[in-house]
Amino acid sequence: MNFSESFKQAFDSLKANKLRSILTMLGIVMGVFSIITIMALGSATENYMNAQFEKIGANMISITYKNVNVDKKDWLTLKDMDYVKEAAPEIKNISAYIQKSGSLRIGDKTKDALILGVSSQYKNFALIEMKYGRFVNEFDVSKRAKTVIVDELFVKKFFKEGQDVTGESITLKTSSGSNVTLKIAGVMSSGENLFEGMLESDLIPAIIYMPITTVQQYYPNSERLSEIAVTVVEKDKLRDVGKRIVEYLEMKHGKEDIYMAQNSADIQKAMSDVLGIVSSVLLVIAIITLIVGGIGIVNILLVSVTERIREIGIRKALGAQNRDIIMQFLTESIIMTGISGLIGILLGVIAGGIISSLINIPPVVDFKVITLAFLGSVALGLIFGVYPAKRAADLDPIESLRYE
Repeated sequence: MNFSESFKQAFDSLKANKLRSILTMLGIVMGVFSIITIMALGSATENYMNAQFEKIGANMISITYKNVNVDKKDWLTLKDMDYVKEAAPEIKNISAYIQKSGSLRIGDKTKDALILGVSSQYKNFALIEMKYGRFVNEFDVSKRAKTVIVDELFVKKFFKEGQDVTGESITLKTSSGSNVTLKIAGVMSSGENLFEGMLESDLIPAIIYMPITTVQQYYPNSERLSEIAVTVVEKDKLRDVGKRIVEYLEMKHGKEDIYMAQNSADIQKAMSDVLGIVSSVLLVIAIITLIVGGIGIVNILLVSVTERIREIGIRKALGAQNRDIIMQFLTESIIMTGISGLIGILLGVIAGGIISSLINIPPVVDFKVITLAFLGSVALGLIFGVYPAKRAADLDPIESLRYE
């Protein structure tokens, strides 16, 4: 029997039991679908992160704490920014921020808020583009100005989409209960935000920017900086500059092993590693789903062998060889997994594209992954079809003809 005849017989057998075949194929479809979707989203997210780091530049150093719990005397403060400049005069930009929470009132609307108190050069580190007005400047910081910077999502939520709201006033209620009237100095462009849809939810607090000194004025015990960031001109000196800054700060504070310096490459690698771990865990789950689907194919083929014992006996009596029987059942298995693989790939590509568009990142279609997924599904059919095919081929033709 040639392959085309074996293929036709196998296909006819599957068509004769459409519902059973479809239900059996679902496990493989879900497994391949999961693999394609996970790989597509993982690649798209990593490409997006790499693009963002390229925009920031590879010459940034972040100075933070080694441990979350730090004694008050070891807090990084605005004074430490001067120490950083002393330790590394060659730095190009320096910035710091603190993070607080509060609630906003705009007219008759209220909204929880995440407040970032920032220094004047923060804009150089955060890929901020202004739509209207300006960002926090040195004058705001030195005078503790009651100014606030919002983004387009904020304007869309509380004013009118696209409106220039510079000069408008909003009221901030701090965690200590103080009410502060702030004037909007600028509106940032939201651009392609990875979490735009999520940020529009009422459950997610609005993100606003204020001069760091103003935030410290209205929030008690807020001298502690979350981070000090610097940029240097020469990228090859990143580690040396970072080490120098940490050593100088620890000398000034009279304590060792409390700060650490991370450069852009370190942060990018750490984020990629986390993404890789998450993707790997999800991939293992998808592969387990695929294997379970393969076991389902073994079961259904064994049922098929039992149902077709007389047919196998007749074929053998008419001269069919063991290899013909094996070929037919292997072909049935490969057809099921191959078609399942194609459907899973199609659904995975579509799902990856839809999810990417929802979170505003460019979709990625990796043809190498698609090819491997299809070949893997075919190989799965071959592997899981061997035992049922061998069992069918080993049936005794005389006993098979007697089977009722």
